[in-house]
Amino acid sequence: MKAVNIYDYLVILAYFFFMLGIGLYFMKVNKGGKEYFAGGSMIPWWVSGMTLYMANFSAWTFTGAAGFAYATGWFAILYFGTWSIAYYFGSQLTAAKWRRTRSISPVEYTHTRFNFTTQQFLSIVIATNFTLSAGVQLAATCKLIAPVMGLDITMVTLVTGVVILLYTFMGGLWAVSITDVVQGVILLSITFIVMPLALALVGGPAHLIEALPALSFDHIYNGVHYTEHWLISILVIMYLGTAAGAAQRFYSVKDEKDAKRVGKLAGGLFLTVPFVFGVPPLVASVIWPDLSQVEFFKPYVGKNPQDLVFIALCLKLLPNGLIGVFLAAMLAATMSTLSSVYNMVSSILSRDIYQGWIKPDSTDKDLLKVGRLFSIGLGVFVTIMAVVFVNSQFGIFNLMQAFFTLLNIPVVVPIAFGLLFRRVPKWGAVASIAWGLIVGFMVKFVCGWEIGPQVYIEFIMSTGIFIGASRLATLYTANKGLLSALSFVVMVVMAVLLSRTISGDPLALGNSMQLTLIYVGAFGLGASLFGFAKLFAGETEEQRAVVAEFFKKIDTPVDVAREVFGAGTKQISTFPLVGGTTIVMGLLISLIFLTDVTGGEAIILGIMITIMILFGIGMWYFGKKSEIRSAEQYAEQGGGA
Repeated sequence: MKAVNIYDYLVILAYFFFMLGIGLYFMKVNKGGKEYFAGGSMIPWWVSGMTLYMANFSAWTFTGAAGFAYATGWFAILYFGTWSIAYYFGSQLTAAKWRRTRSISPVEYTHTRFNFTTQQFLSIVIATNFTLSAGVQLAATCKLIAPVMGLDITMVTLVTGVVILLYTFMGGLWAVSITDVVQGVILLSITFIVMPLALALVGGPAHLIEALPALSFDHIYNGVHYTEHWLISILVIMYLGTAAGAAQRFYSVKDEKDAKRVGKLAGGLFLTVPFVFGVPPLVASVIWPDLSQVEFFKPYVGKNPQDLVFIALCLKLLPNGLIGVFLAAMLAATMSTLSSVYNMVSSILSRDIYQGWIKPDSTDKDLLKVGRLFSIGLGVFVTIMAVVFVNSQFGIFNLMQAFFTLLNIPVVVPIAFGLLFRRVPKWGAVASIAWGLIVGFMVKFVCGWEIGPQVYIEFIMSTGIFIGASRLATLYTANKGLLSALSFVVMVVMAVLLSRTISGDPLALGNSMQLTLIYVGAFGLGASLFGFAKLFAGETEEQRAVVAEFFKKIDTPVDVAREVFGAGTKQISTFPLVGGTTIVMGLLISLIFLTDVTGGEAIILGIMITIMILFGIGMWYFGKKSEIRSAEQYAEQGGGA
């Protein structure tokens, strides 16, 4: 395998400067919070779609996920296949409604639809979840880059974290979106080269299929049990997560039609995932069945060496220079995810907590200043967390799943369904979150349930009390006796269901403590049902009128001429910028031809450079024509106002 050399370092350095340059370019665009957090609702749909696609990748995809694919084979390919289904259909559920909320934060609408408590509760939970996940993703990048480049892991963490922080701080959502497109071109170009080269090592797809074990739905990976129930739970989480968590991609475009296009494009792009991210690790499992016997992996035995199979293949297959491009692609993936997290979480902290709680009279320009400060704070915190996670023995993939599965369902259910179900009382979201979190922590940490069943019961409890909230309010008013009986039934069912999962002597110290916690939790859930019903029934006519007014806004299509262009927002030319940047990067990569490359390596380089330059030229030419037509169309509608 090759070692990283000076050409690879130069490629990565040039890439860092490009990202910072884009952030600096868009710094002048941001005049207030709406531009910084929502792009002034002027982000082109294809840019937002690429951003939604790229925001789901990080170096984790090439480390933790690659290690999982190496260990589980076809099971991981099915996992990758759920992404496209979830994002396509999940986006179509709420995309248009998100655009009509006219928001600049994914939880902003919950203040009006539900109440202030819901807005603040969701803000804290979502910010915590995404921030911790970002720490895991940065840790995955450091774990990948540092040993390969022979650099200190702390230094790599600091440099990468600072670059992401700076261009997000300067450019806001515009910088995040445009860099995502450029990063997407780099990522797809290099992975589409690695995949066929990897297949060639095993004689093609037919030989790979023949060499791999048959599909199994039962895997133990780093001590965690993965089954078909986990696959179903991931599909449910990603479907609802797209409907709720992709909000920023939907409300940052011009109108409802563009919002739906965002989801369709992302869903189509995710069809590439099983091939470009799943096939190389499968090849690695065939050519390196025992990693402890491979020289490259020996220093990492006992430290999840399978997390490095993707990078090992690239070192084996790619010429120097393109190895640097690959490492830049890894950084691109992580930068895309983290910059999106920084901007989205800072929008929540600024709009929903700072303006919603601390200083309600803050202006749009105040939000811009505060948002940038929050971006800095988030960047520093995530970098510190990454240092902690990178030394964990739990495994990068398992860390991601722990955060992803525990906190997502209780949050995404009320956010997504709050746009769809109109009769749910204002306290319905708090009840849904509380029940989901309580049950989730009980079954995970007290009962030790596996991920699949854990997600099932979280979904059932969160959705059940949310959808049934209006009926519970009626019971509290009309039949408290029946409501009390229902509360008792919930206590008994939960106590019996959860206690049956405890094996061994119930009088043993550990088991008796578990049973005590289960009974206390079951009693709390049943009693809270009565308490929440009282809150549901206490909703006033005035509060119902506010909710009705909210849904009237949701039913009203966006008037682009008045709401976007009439607000003074101007069309920003993005196609030439993306196309020109891609062409320049392709030309810079072509400088590698001045070095000593072999004939085979020259072909690989030529393919990569050709892809980037042709894409850039097409983006420049056809994009320019498209923008001219778009400008003329909106000018006719009064967009020049």
